[in-house]
Amino acid sequence: MTIAARFAAIIEGLCRAVAARGAKGAFGPASQPLVILLWSRLRRMAARFAILAEGAPKPRPRARRAGPRKRVRGPDLPRRRAWLLAPVPEATAAASQLRALLDDPQARALIAADPRFARLLRPLCRALFRRPPAIPAPPAPARPAAPRHRAVPATAAPHAAAAPPATPPLFHPPPAIA
Repeated sequence: MTIAARFAAIIEGLCRAVAARGAKGAFGPASQPLVILLWSRLRRMAARFAILAEGAPKPRPRARRAGPRKRVRGPDLPRRRAWLLAPVPEATAAASQLRALLDDPQARALIAADPRFARLLRPLCRALFRRPPAIPAPPAPARPAAPRHRAVPATAAPHAAAAPPATPPLFHPPPAIA
């Protein structure tokens, strides 16, 4: 079984557990939006993982839009560590399976080869683990090198004859009245 198929199976089991517990009200009285958001993000995560595992090309840089963008914010998932374990006890099984998957040498090599895997897995690990497994951080973006000053050759004579540019006087006297 491939790494992507194992990940998809883990996400499938987690989606079933989330849907079953959400139907029973495990996420609170108005839990439907949260369950739908979590379920859709998990599905999207599994699909994205499969695409990346197949060797998706790097995305092309997009042109930036002028002006501020208005972002419509809907409900968001909690951000604290292991938040999914309390309302969905079945998530502990998914967490142990995910940890075993991430300890696999093939999975480690796959994740280390492409930083997009780390960005994809980090929110899931935060939701399932109190102490998430070590996922390599993406490399820092390359910045252009700072311009260096040109070195003056030792054989060149300093320009002692050149006078500094004349500075205008700070105070101008008033014109003489005749």
